[in-house]
Amino acid sequence: MVAGTSILRTIYYSIIGKLRFPKKYIGKTVRMEDGSNYKIFRHMKAKRKKKLSTGAIFIVRFKFKKSDHKSNMRKSKIPIPMIAGFPGFREKLWMIDYGTDYWQGMYQFDNTSEIEDYKKSFVLGLMNKRAVRSTISYRTIPYLNLEGFLNGIMTD
Repeated sequence: MVAGTSILRTIYYSIIGKLRFPKKYIGKTVRMEDGSNYKIFRHMKAKRKKKLSTGAIFIVRFKFKKSDHKSNMRKSKIPIPMIAGFPGFREKLWMIDYGTDYWQGMYQFDNTSEIEDYKKSFVLGLMNKRAVRSTISYRTIPYLNLEGFLNGIMTD
């Protein structure tokens, strides 16, 4: 999938009201199984015609080379059009662990093959270029719904 097609699809989704930025999780904290705590600062969701019960979760964790939080939060808006229009994308949460300066993206895709395609995408490549290489980690959790996963790790 080329970035241009994703951008055009995102524009279309925006025009017809399929792209939303819910506030439900903003400001909430999730505790990951390694004990790290991430504060959610943005949530993007693609509205679907039919609700699929399961999918696959993709978690990306990293540190930016330059760790000015406000600047990185602003810059993290730039790839939104390339993410929202990606095939199989359902939603994404942006979060940060202020104690360690690690950033985490938590995505919901329709299935693991779309996650594998996303791993090879231009947009993820951009993130990798801005991150400290040794800090980048990926985790895929198949057959799980993001909301159910969050309910098990939400601390507030």
